[in-house]
Parts: sequence; structure tokens; C-alpha cells
Amino acid sequence: MATELEKALSNVIEVYHNYSGIKGNHHALYRDDFRKMVTTECPQFVQNKNTESLFKELDVNSDNAINFEEFLVLVIRVGVAAHKDSHKE
Repeated sequence: MATELEKALSNVIEVYHNYSGIKGNHHALYRDDFRKMVTTECPQFVQNKNTESLFKELDVNSDNAINFEEFLVLVIRVGVAAHKDSHKE
């Protein structure tokens, strides 16, 4: 039986594949699919952010796609923001 953390990690992978698979490459999340993903899956995080600049920032190898490792940087940022929000009064 999977632990809560294992389930959460599986969900993160599934979200990535749901959007990266749109164009048939499960290893690359392209600009328009990235924009769709962040506005759908984490709208509070991107509320006041430019998704294009966020894409460029995450695309560290400049291949015009977000690979899974680059995507995990976004997951960390969203996680840190959510953690901070959980401690607000």
C-alpha cells in the first residue's frame, strides 16, 4: 500500500504527464501546455505572475520545453508558497 507521500509524488507525476502528453512527448512540457497547466493546477501561485517569464526561468537548458526536473523546481516553489500560506493567521 502506498504511503501518503508516495501518493502525492504519483499525483505530481500524473499532472506533469497529463500536460506534457498533450503533444505526445511525456518528457517535454511546451509553452502553451505549461501555461494551461499552471493556470489550471496552481492558479493562486501564478495569480500575479507572467507565465512566459516563469517558463523562461524554469527552462534552464533553453530547449523551449520544461522537462520533469525543471518542472520539479516549480513544484518546490509552489510547495514552499503553500507551506508559508498554511502558517498565515
